[in-house]
Amino acid sequence: MFGSITRKVALSALPALAWLAAPTPAAAQSVTCGITGSATAQAAIYDPFSPVGLPTTRITLTMQRINPGGGAKTSHVGFYLTGQGSETDNSTIVPVSAAGSVNIYGTNQNIFYNFGSPGPLIDLSTNTPPGYTIVEFTGNNTASDFVTVDFDVTLPANLDIEASQTLDFDVNFGCKGTGGGPPFEDAGTIPNAVSFPIKVLSGLQASYSGHVLDFGEIGDKTDTDIAADQLNYTKSGWVNVRSSGPYTVDMVSQNGYRMTFPGGNLGDPSQRLNYSATFAGQTVDNASPAFTTVVCQRAGLAVRQLPLSAELAEGGSTKAPSPDYQDIISITLAPLAGGTPGGLNCPAL
Repeated sequence: MFGSITRKVALSALPALAWLAAPTPAAAQSVTCGITGSATAQAAIYDPFSPVGLPTTRITLTMQRINPGGGAKTSHVGFYLTGQGSETDNSTIVPVSAAGSVNIYGTNQNIFYNFGSPGPLIDLSTNTPPGYTIVEFTGNNTASDFVTVDFDVTLPANLDIEASQTLDFDVNFGCKGTGGGPPFEDAGTIPNAVSFPIKVLSGLQASYSGHVLDFGEIGDKTDTDIAADQLNYTKSGWVNVRSSGPYTVDMVSQNGYRMTFPGGNLGDPSQRLNYSATFAGQTVDNASPAFTTVVCQRAGLAVRQLPLSAELAEGGSTKAPSPDYQDIISITLAPLAGGTPGGLNCPAL
């Protein structure tokens, strides 16, 4: 007469906490005149999971006026910055000073506007622009196309922005100039035209939610009983994941998807219980235990859930009695560099 036999699958989730980054390509748009900006030096690092965000940081950009060609030169550019989505909302970008063959107006004020918020009307005739900056170019040679501008940049904590080497913003502008023909004017938006050297880290946080995958008392159950009642003998849980970049998932079983008790012999059929596990679109068991690494798309900072299930394959009626049949499934999630191509929507697998 066998006593109580309880079979358990204990899940050990091993989330990887690491940081990587890679560049994100910027878009371009043809305009008559305008302004762009970038930098080569690495000025700051932004950790989307940090509770402090990016404190006010002085960042120097080299900005370049866009000229229409034919000898024409852009003389004035008024501009403010926006993101391409709400991910960068509530940031602060303040131009402080400029160096070069220019006059600059509208410094020491925030010129960043949340996505979808109305921006200011740009008036190039004023020296006190409210909510935007005007750069007046005073030179006519190639060197005078460039100006060095210092910005104070502040980013709030937990922005849901994608891992990258730079943080890019759209330029909303109005401009005018002369030369090579009649005076000209233009206005519009240049996507990703101002690129701040702020590395957004590729980070990941993961945890397991749900109960231990416990199949309960099966000491009196035959293989036929288990096969006829798979609904009750399939147990589920979830791996919660948040990530600023793409990531990989792997899974391995300590006992090759077989449960046994402490001191039990996996080579003895009477001391082991076979089961299968399904995760990230793959089902593995002792006959086919190899799990192929899966590349997953960026999860974002809102929690996404990756479903995990285990299905019992045998009953306990012919097994050695023990309350502690168990195995450990180890799941590893590791971040990849931002911009890594491909990737699956893993919560949907």
